[in-house]
Amino acid sequence: MKKISAVLSAALAVLLVCTFLLNGTRTVIQAEDYTEKYSAANQTRICLEAICGLKQDMGIEIDEKNDINRTGVIGQDYSLITTTLGNIEAKRTSTNANMAAVVVDMFHELGLQEGDKVAINCSGSFPALKLAVLCAGDGLGRDPLLISSFGSSTHGANDPELTWLDMEYYLVSEGLLQHKSDYFSIGGRDDVGAEMSQETVDTIVQRLKDYGYHQLYNEDLISNILERYQIYQEFGEIRCFINIGGNDVSFGDSNVIVHADGGILTELSERDGSTGLVQLFLKDGVPVIHLLNIKSIAAEYGLPIDPQPLPDIGEGDVYYEYHYNKLIAWAGVAAAAIILYTGRKCSENRRKERNL
Repeated sequence: MKKISAVLSAALAVLLVCTFLLNGTRTVIQAEDYTEKYSAANQTRICLEAICGLKQDMGIEIDEKNDINRTGVIGQDYSLITTTLGNIEAKRTSTNANMAAVVVDMFHELGLQEGDKVAINCSGSFPALKLAVLCAGDGLGRDPLLISSFGSSTHGANDPELTWLDMEYYLVSEGLLQHKSDYFSIGGRDDVGAEMSQETVDTIVQRLKDYGYHQLYNEDLISNILERYQIYQEFGEIRCFINIGGNDVSFGDSNVIVHADGGILTELSERDGSTGLVQLFLKDGVPVIHLLNIKSIAAEYGLPIDPQPLPDIGEGDVYYEYHYNKLIAWAGVAAAAIILYTGRKCSENRRKERNL
């Protein structure tokens, strides 16, 4: 038994040395799409700064206890348009403007080309992610059909005086964004704000209509989903569906997708038979970019979780490619395999000798 442990230890030691050498000799180069990623992230940063200035001009207090980096897009603990509980660390993680570089990376992974039609459905819960998607799309020439709800989970765009759609309208009017939402809905439970104050909802709806936005409203959730799906289909050939936040129309009554890791989805879970926009597009073979569980996305693309201060533009593994010495890797695997094989043969020979 001791000899077996010694063999395993030797093989492990070889692999550890190999790992050390691989990390020590790796080369780091900028990704081919570095410039596109940097540009999208920088535009996101400019938009975030503009929203922060707008919020201050409107006299809306920035709560530095929650909005530790003073981004202006971290909202209240609770408000009259708050829908559900949100994770404050996830909200702050999303305010890293380099998230736009992640979206660019996803667009390229899916092979999206200039002029491709993209369907977007979002809540007001992650305004910074919405900016990241729009800035990435603007820079790469994507053609979006965008539907937004103004309800928001805690610490999202849940100020009744400054919803996501107010932010968006301001940025478009200032020439900082090219696209604004084609339609809006209330959001919240069943996408009709069943848990919200009707007076507050009426005030916001009228304000948005005055901006020129068109409202979608259907009290039956399934009918709402199918109506919205038809709007997207009439837009043309959709190459990608993007979900931002947790609007009920995106998931239907699913308990699976809500808790799935964020990122690119290409197939349905076998456990999920519910109907939502995500499920409908996946059934059509249309890939989905699922931007909700943001911590998993940050970890996958090498961005920090809940950073303070926020990183500079261009910081993060998403901007770089790492190349390793394959010869060292194969040599390490081969050496470990030889050690294990030799140890096994020696053990077998000893057993045969004992049985003679």
